[in-house]
Amino acid sequence: MGTAKSRSCTKSRKKGVFLVIVLVISITSACVGFYILKRSPAAEPTLRFVSIIHRHGERSAERSYPLDPYKGESFWPEGPGALTKRGKVGLHKLGVSFRQRYDGFLSAKYSPSQIRIQSSDYDRCLMSASLVLAGLYPPIGVQLWNPDLQWQPIPVHSAPLQCDDKIKVCKPCALMSKVEAEWLSLVQKTLDENHEFVSNISKNTGYTIKNIYSIYDIQDNLAIVQEQGLPLPEWAQGGVYEKLQALSDIYNLYKNVSPTMFKLLTGVLINEIVSNMKRKASITENFELRASLYSGHDDTIVGLWGGLNITSEITERPPYGAALIIELHEIDGKYRVKILYKRSYLDETLEVLKIQGCKDGKGIGQDDTCDLDLFSNALRPAIIENFENECKIL
Repeated sequence: MGTAKSRSCTKSRKKGVFLVIVLVISITSACVGFYILKRSPAAEPTLRFVSIIHRHGERSAERSYPLDPYKGESFWPEGPGALTKRGKVGLHKLGVSFRQRYDGFLSAKYSPSQIRIQSSDYDRCLMSASLVLAGLYPPIGVQLWNPDLQWQPIPVHSAPLQCDDKIKVCKPCALMSKVEAEWLSLVQKTLDENHEFVSNISKNTGYTIKNIYSIYDIQDNLAIVQEQGLPLPEWAQGGVYEKLQALSDIYNLYKNVSPTMFKLLTGVLINEIVSNMKRKASITENFELRASLYSGHDDTIVGLWGGLNITSEITERPPYGAALIIELHEIDGKYRVKILYKRSYLDETLEVLKIQGCKDGKGIGQDDTCDLDLFSNALRPAIIENFENECKIL
């Protein structure tokens, strides 16, 4: 605990966003006249605080395989696992939709006292956060530092992956490793039941399928191939891809099987979300912050969905740019919580969600909001205040 490496985990790292300048120039020119945006519904004047947790934008394949017909820079010029041009445009559009909804609540000029931005320490997430901010805070007035560039630098905070216990949650955790090993053992039985199918995938890809993670790697590669309008390899046609996808869904939604895993993956984040709302509602605190924005992954959304114990089931892998939005409102002198889901940056509608603890009872309002005290009490079992203590195997 006294090493330099461990001490570095106590500090947030600010990621520079200056490399995105050229990127935003191309986005700005591409977006002018290209998108006619529907306006997102404006937030109510009762809004007092908002937490936004979104997935990164469309990306290239993270991993290839030996017999992959689509390899290299000719197909993936951005590199493996990187945002595509379409992904960059989409996340900029997501930021514009947030400006439309929260204009007036968040000042048009960027103010560090109003918003804090945190990201998983993956390049695609850091870039996605910068793109959302480019759409949310185009420079105006004194912040227009370059008249030829509709962009301004805004800090994005992140922690090294080995220290992240909030967004991607890669920080070493003995209890999480134990729960994951138990889950892998159960899933392996499903793969064993499909031994012939799995063997054929290994043969056709030249990639030895060892576990469910290997299945996910192949399916993810093929899904992105289709997203780019490329034909599937011949071996993946005729229902093979659909079966591969069904197996991969075990990975995508695996956290549904374990409340312990839900808590470990989301407890620190839920604690921060609830604490921020309580600080905003407190009459003794001068809490200026109005918004927290978190740039993460599909499993960030899936995990938080389960950690919050949302009543409706999430049945699909969250699309690029999907966002969970948790708003705090002050209505008739009472603080109330509303949860919204934006399915992707292409979807202008906002679905209202409820958590189990707010499904019924006197704390529920006709406007689909939940009393803050009822909300926080319902989530108390999901909250982690000390990740290291929670990770101990008793």
